Amino acid sequence: MTIPHTPAALFDWESVKRGEAANVMLTFECGERAGEIPLRIVKGKEQGPTLLILAAVHGDEYDGVRTVIELIHSVQPEDIRGTLLMVPIVNMPAYEGISRVTPLDGKNLAREFPGSPEGSYTERLAYYLDQYILAKADFLLDLHSGAMEFSIPVLVGYYANEEQEIGRRSRAAAEAFGMETIWAHPQVGPGRTVSAATERGIPWLYTEANGGRRIKLAEQEQYRHGAYRLMHHLGMLLAPEAWLLQPAPAIKRRLKGDGNFDASLLASADGFFIPAVELLQIVEEGDNVGSIYGLFGEELEKLHAPSSGIVVGLAEMPYIKKAGIVCSITGVKG
Repeated sequence: MTIPHTPAALFDWESVKRGEAANVMLTFECGERAGEIPLRIVKGKEQGPTLLILAAVHGDEYDGVRTVIELIHSVQPEDIRGTLLMVPIVNMPAYEGISRVTPLDGKNLAREFPGSPEGSYTERLAYYLDQYILAKADFLLDLHSGAMEFSIPVLVGYYANEEQEIGRRSRAAAEAFGMETIWAHPQVGPGRTVSAATERGIPWLYTEANGGRRIKLAEQEQYRHGAYRLMHHLGMLLAPEAWLLQPAPAIKRRLKGDGNFDASLLASADGFFIPAVELLQIVEEGDNVGSIYGLFGEELEKLHAPSSGIVVGLAEMPYIKKAGIVCSITGVKG
């Protein structure tokens, strides 16, 4: 199958008509390597909202990629009103390099938005994604999962601001998407896709799963069915009864925090980490969360919870390096 390559800034969005679907590779200039953004466009026959779904902002997170592939096969123009935009692999060099960051410049795409048209590869990728794809959306769903060395529970995160429509719409969408754990973010750090969406007034969700460069089918199924429920919530499914939508699971945990894993508890020594807590365990400030041991079992460091809350991230690989992330703790929404 030949995929047309078109400069992102010159792509004619009206070339895909109502009732049609198309695959296109949007490109941008960046030195010796041209940047590429693979885009699937599905336009229903009827007018409606535009939902943008992103996967592989980090190149070694695969749950989202599989979800988008399955959506490409299952959602056709005759099924929907509005437009479904899907980017199965946002960061192509990171995906090809099996890497969280872009190998070309060592940067984390999820910290570079809104980017720069004159910057490094990652900065340009952020810029073109923001300016020419995100700007077309009425709603953003960004699919993530845990890293090789760091586990995260299955959850959906959303913008929490009941005083603004964007916040109310994000919260309602999170509840419709359906996860046992939902994470409210009154604010998010700069540089993310979701912070770029917030700046544009676009409501958003993101997902997390255990990850580890492995796909657990039960978790990935939650992503796929959540995407269907989100489309139904947005009024995009023309015949929702035909999809046999699974009901959203009851919400068991409502978390609250900024979602900044950069501010996690870090190891102060190299060694073998043995945790004393589990994901989604409630802890009090000062509780033991684990220890780092040396070659002969000597305890090099005992780690304590820096605050009270619930464990939302935990080191997955036992061998940990100094300054490596041990765990992340966030608050519980009252």
